[in-house]
Amino acid sequence: MSTCCEKNENQGDNSKELIKAQILRALTHPEAEDGLYFRNLYNLHEVDERLPVSGSKDEIMEALEELVREGKVHMTTSGDETVYCLTDA
Repeated sequence: MSTCCEKNENQGDNSKELIKAQILRALTHPEAEDGLYFRNLYNLHEVDERLPVSGSKDEIMEALEELVREGKVHMTTSGDETVYCLTDA
């Protein structure tokens, strides 16, 4: 029998996996050919065709950091901002 706390932890894991999947989807979109700034993941413009990433800025950053540790995403710098790109397979 699972407890309330276990359910909440599992929901947290599920939402993090969903956010990670949304980030990967955003980075595979043609608009992201050269990568995306962090702000582009949570703040879409009217002209953007890709789907938004759900979650708070902290949740998105945590998921991004995990994707970097997993080797699925890498970071580069452009001026003062970090650009996130898919790691070449």
